[in-house]
Amino acid sequence: MLLSLREPPTAVFAEQDEVAVALIWNLRKSQIAVPERISVLGFDDQPLADWFDLSTVAQSPSDMGREAGELALKLIGDSGADQERHVVLPTYVIPRVTTAPVARARARDEGERGGEQVRE
Repeated sequence: MLLSLREPPTAVFAEQDEVAVALIWNLRKSQIAVPERISVLGFDDQPLADWFDLSTVAQSPSDMGREAGELALKLIGDSGADQERHVVLPTYVIPRVTTAPVARARARDEGERGGEQVRE
């Protein structure tokens, strides 16, 4: 498992919110604290992301559908259309409770707030 590595990851980015929720369930079942030990971020902003308070990346499905339709129509109607065209649509992060600053940064910040100066 990734967490058994010498330097385990501080976060996991799942390709779908459903995968992220399943990962969180398994991590917590293994008594691995989310986000205290590892942050989890999903993708899609499906309704379950809100239900589980999952941090996620959102992208408009209607924008994706519109762009895909326009590209398809252009390719069908114009044999000289750029078949290698690459479209990037905007995304945005919706922070919720499954992500947190990296533990080392949290410890440093808490030490500074507690009156102790942490030197690096």
